[in-house]
Amino acid sequence: MSCLYIFIGFIMSMVLAMLVIPKILVIAARHSLYDVSDDRKTHEGAIPRIGGVSFVPCILFAMMFTLGIFYQYPGVVESHGYYPNHSDLYLFFCGLIFLYLGGVKDDLVGLRYRHKFAIQIISSLLIVFSGLYINNVPGFLEIYRLTPWIGALLTIIVLVFITNAMNLIDGIDGLASGLSIFALCVYGTLFHLNGLWSYAVLAFSTVGVLIPFFYYNVFGNVNMGRKLFMGDSGSLTLGFILGFLAVRYACFQPDVIRPIGNILVFAVSPILIPILDVMRVILVRIKKRKHLFIADRSHIHHKLMDMGLSKSFALILILSLNTTFCIINFILIQYISCIFIFMIDILLWSVANIYFSNVVKKKNNVVKRKNNVVKRKNMDVALFKDLI
Repeated sequence: MSCLYIFIGFIMSMVLAMLVIPKILVIAARHSLYDVSDDRKTHEGAIPRIGGVSFVPCILFAMMFTLGIFYQYPGVVESHGYYPNHSDLYLFFCGLIFLYLGGVKDDLVGLRYRHKFAIQIISSLLIVFSGLYINNVPGFLEIYRLTPWIGALLTIIVLVFITNAMNLIDGIDGLASGLSIFALCVYGTLFHLNGLWSYAVLAFSTVGVLIPFFYYNVFGNVNMGRKLFMGDSGSLTLGFILGFLAVRYACFQPDVIRPIGNILVFAVSPILIPILDVMRVILVRIKKRKHLFIADRSHIHHKLMDMGLSKSFALILILSLNTTFCIINFILIQYISCIFIFMIDILLWSVANIYFSNVVKKKNNVVKRKNNVVKRKNMDVALFKDLI
């Protein structure tokens, strides 16, 4: 019976998004709400940047509609006879709406990064106030229990970090939405298997709104005005939802969540690539003494395109890497501890990035040598003409 409620939320959200997104394209065209390309950005032409405006209204409507149907016609029971009071969901949506409004303002008129951080911290605090926080990190550095204050602080840091990770990785068509669809399907399945169907509804309702957006974002025609970006209103929304689901799953409740392995690995693995990529970018910027919040071309998708890969192939490769990491982690957790799994992940990611960097460096050297040869030839021709 729980599958029916999950399906209702998914379909409701997808249908609403299919109706709303074309209207957003019309509004963006009328008011010239475009994201114009520059040297750092990978797209060409002017593309609407407010696709993410559709996310929260569609998700919220689908979620509330599904919960309303359930409470009016109850037919499913949470696992182990557990009925949540949903206080964490209610305050999560309060934080999500607050964050969403900040993202909309940023897409329309701009918003300073300090204000963005303040909004993200306040939104995260609302979740902590509901009583939901990371209360353990099982098997990680031999820590099995966290005090409320440490757990609350760690939860805020994790939520803000994941929110920004999804915002920063939104650099090529379909990347943020594709990674989110995969992670949300994993989280939704995990919550469903544990009988927490309301959180599964949230995950699959978000998938529902992303499917139409993914189509317009990846396959839309720019010249026909059928292509759009999600903007900060979308990427911040996705990051906050993924962060909330990860924290919710990582919150240890032995009478509710009984996974087949370490809950920390299951909570982190679906969004591992955005996490590792942002960690690497931060370390590189610190090493080079660059501003942490100034956009550049140091993300994984920029490296792949600098290697000569097309945006489509870079998208497929990153999505494949994320899926592979997740599957391997889910298999390895049956045999080794989570600390060794994360060490392996970091090692593999570091080796891959070193390889990518070397390929880019060699390609740049070849281009530089060719330019020098052309320059010398032009100088020789000019000198010959002067002699004549």
